[in-house]
Amino acid sequence: MSAARGGVGPATLLVGISNPATVEELVRLSAKLAEAGHWKILLTHVVTVANQISLTTGRSSTEVVRARDLLQEVLSRAEATGMDVGALVEVARSVDEGLLAAADSHHAEMILVGYSEAETEADDGGTEERFDRTMHRVARKGTTDTVVAKFRREGMGRILVPVAADAPLQVTGLLCRALGRAAETSLTFLHVVESGASMDEARRRIEGRLEERGVASIGPLIVVASQDPVEAIVETAAEYDLMIVGPSRRPGLMKAIFSSRAQKIAEEAPTSVLLVWNRAVGAG
Repeated sequence: MSAARGGVGPATLLVGISNPATVEELVRLSAKLAEAGHWKILLTHVVTVANQISLTTGRSSTEVVRARDLLQEVLSRAEATGMDVGALVEVARSVDEGLLAAADSHHAEMILVGYSEAETEADDGGTEERFDRTMHRVARKGTTDTVVAKFRREGMGRILVPVAADAPLQVTGLLCRALGRAAETSLTFLHVVESGASMDEARRRIEGRLEERGVASIGPLIVVASQDPVEAIVETAAEYDLMIVGPSRRPGLMKAIFSSRAQKIAEEAPTSVLLVWNRAVGAG
């Protein structure tokens, strides 16, 4: 993945803004990505319109006015820090359709969205599930890389990156390079092998993959043996602020997404998680 299309100007990082609980962390994360990859940030809020109402009518609704006010406030704070940032209110029938339309029209190369567990405190417990379904549709249908941030802890000082033997590291590597630049950040790679497997051989294989992606020098690699990789990763993650969980493959059917190891890790981890999907099938 290149940070710019054809070398003509900066590529666009589309940042979905909806709930105030995620805004600060999302903007901070997008700023780190932009600094490392020369992205132009586009803050985007999607206003959904019911089928019986025309999109033209929806564009003059009070919801759109409130969305513009929210984005303007976020935009002003971001610009004050020197960020190259724009803002967009997209009107659509659904959130996923709006994000995809905005990404397509602005030639975005990555979509970044966030979820905070604080949103469920007065909820029926289904908010995160609905959010997940929406983002799975975005990842499955879109032509951009997609990063879903689930915020459970403040800060990004201690970062854990589980690395599978055959998992794509394209976007994961970009995130590691961007977040690992900060002096206050420590990044650790983790690889889990089955009990009885050669740990030395596994270490050599994973070190080679990290070298290929240019991230081996960012942090140490820990290799552990376990019959349950998910449990081992989740237990280790308790000592960290943030975990980057990459894909084993491009999202396909909804069933495959929900049953994936990455999804299970993201659901069970006690730490904040960046759940990554690559747009390119087989991208290493």
